[in-house]
Amino acid sequence: MLGFGIWSLGFDTGTIPQMYSREEVKAITDKVIDMAKADAVEVEFNGGERSATRFANSNITANMVQFDRSVAITVYQGNKSGTATVRDFDEATLKQGLADAVKRAAEAREAGEAPPPLIGPQEYEPVDAALPSGVNYGPAERARAVRQSLDICAKKGVLGSGYIPKVYQTTCTANSKGLFAYYQYAEASFILTARTKDGGGSGWAGITGVKDTALIDPVQLTETAADKAIKSQKARALEPGRYTVILEPRPAARFLSLMTGLFTARTAEGPVGNYLSGKERGTTKLGEKLFSEQFTLKSDIGNPILRQTPVGTDGLAARDVTWVEKGVLRNLHYDRQWATRQKKDPTPATIGNSLVLEGSNMTMAEMIKTTRRGLLVTFFWYIRPVDQPTLLNTGMTRDGLFLIENGEIAGPVQNFRWNMSPIVGFNNITAVGTPVPIHTGESYDGPGTALVPPVRIEDFYMTSVSPAV
Repeated sequence: MLGFGIWSLGFDTGTIPQMYSREEVKAITDKVIDMAKADAVEVEFNGGERSATRFANSNITANMVQFDRSVAITVYQGNKSGTATVRDFDEATLKQGLADAVKRAAEAREAGEAPPPLIGPQEYEPVDAALPSGVNYGPAERARAVRQSLDICAKKGVLGSGYIPKVYQTTCTANSKGLFAYYQYAEASFILTARTKDGGGSGWAGITGVKDTALIDPVQLTETAADKAIKSQKARALEPGRYTVILEPRPAARFLSLMTGLFTARTAEGPVGNYLSGKERGTTKLGEKLFSEQFTLKSDIGNPILRQTPVGTDGLAARDVTWVEKGVLRNLHYDRQWATRQKKDPTPATIGNSLVLEGSNMTMAEMIKTTRRGLLVTFFWYIRPVDQPTLLNTGMTRDGLFLIENGEIAGPVQNFRWNMSPIVGFNNITAVGTPVPIHTGESYDGPGTALVPPVRIEDFYMTSVSPAV
């Protein structure tokens, strides 16, 4: 039986539209810019829908929707700036917001290194990130997905708990120097944990941040999670130590997220750069080989699966960037402020924008078949830093950990705590599989989806047994 829970409404849905056209947004930003009397003014518009369906113990527990909107006004006076945010767009409210921003600019300290606002329009790569399937993915479609999932759970005798978020947003950055960076996107996810009824087995499956909801297959995902839960029961004990591991896309994405910061120039020119270069002093240099030849990392603005972001930091036009090519560092991210200080051009993409870790056509079954002995890892959780300069982190496995012997799954094993640096791990890659869309961070409903393949890593250090299921 499906149960429907609370509706959480940020605004009255009759008065807040789900979509803001380019003309509507430009009318708002132009109004603020025309009213401003300052050296420069910048207007950030955000508006749209965030909704989700949650289910637990094979029952829908909540349908949630929030419509929100805001305009952030930043006024520049010399080397000072001030910002105020409003959520109503009538003339009186916008005037008050502008006055508040002017007051805060007058009270602010000098900011000598702040770059000026961008001048003139930018040439943005055309992308279609708000497909009808994503825009219209509402409670009825999500309930249908839950129904399909719970039918599989009932058939297999497990309990399903999951989360299906949907985001449909309009953003825009405009300024008095001629910039107008308008962008819309819609994306959805399906995440499921299946547990055996006695709590002794657990399995996870999911797909996140896709703009085409036809890629969401609740039946296949549920079968995967349920089968893992059933097969993970009565796990055998293994000794801690260094293992060959196959990280499925979700733990591979979490592991990748631990080091994306090192591709920023600010970080690479600090302690982490010293460690990477093997020097007491110095910086990581472009052209250095840092990782396995099977490690290539890009920002691919035009890829057909991710919702992409053609508008970069501060309104810059985002472009494709190869960060690492076959293990060799090719680019670092310079934000406008750091680029000005270092007398360089800013990088036309951020490391988290449309991120793709290149893979191959190798299936998970083929990766397992070519592994003599190792562990198949479904999920990482409770990851925490241990040593920042070396990016050493610790975490635990859960939701299904399986021993591989002679190219076959030999059975479940108890979970481990691990200690590992992604710098070391991604230098020890011996195989990569087919990339899938998955979030790199802990949450599933914000930015941060990347295309990440399963990866096989040698000498992954499992330090102790974990009681996780």
